[in-house]
Amino acid sequence: MNPWEGKTSLFLKTVTNMIILNVLWVICSIPVLTIGPSTAAMYGVVRKWHLYKDESVIRSYIYEYRLFFKQGLVVGTLWLFLGMLLLLDVYFFLQVPGTVKVVLIVVTVTTFILYLLTSAMLFPIMVHYQTKGPELIKQAFTFSIIDGKTTFAIILMWIGAGMVLFYAPLMVFVIVVPVSMISLRFSMMAFDKVGKLPRIQSKYKPFPARPRPDTAQF
Repeated sequence: MNPWEGKTSLFLKTVTNMIILNVLWVICSIPVLTIGPSTAAMYGVVRKWHLYKDESVIRSYIYEYRLFFKQGLVVGTLWLFLGMLLLLDVYFFLQVPGTVKVVLIVVTVTTFILYLLTSAMLFPIMVHYQTKGPELIKQAFTFSIIDGKTTFAIILMWIGAGMVLFYAPLMVFVIVVPVSMISLRFSMMAFDKVGKLPRIQSKYKPFPARPRPDTAQF
């Protein structure tokens, strides 16, 4: 058998899976409020690819979507609202006259930077660790601060992706999953590094291997 035939087939299968997952994410994010569950499901599938070499897409996505629907909906909606609020605050404070404007802008921009740091780790932690509610946000912030270099790299990647989408919006159908795959790999490296700290290791527990979609009970 031609060895290149196997490599080509594997490459095409990987690209096809990425495109299918990307399209699923776009479709399930259309209602806007479901961006949280949709993103969590996407990261859940990518995590399975990374850890367990599980090549399933649609069934895995449905399983992960249902698994993280409630948490993704609550956290995702609140987080999206908070981000929009911070951006509106910056715009509003720019219109304020006097020196008080500088103070308000500095405070808001600082808060937005902390928001970005936490956002970089939020969904990878949601699908990898058994953490919920406010503790999830606290863990994402803690990990982002401890491994600042990795967090900064993830933020830069998403800023780059955002710039691409600004000039070519249709790239949303192909760019989100590849960037998510890289950011998850970076996040897993951070988890390995930070997770070795005794206090972190005893407090935060990763999810055990989840059942394959064909055997999972929906």
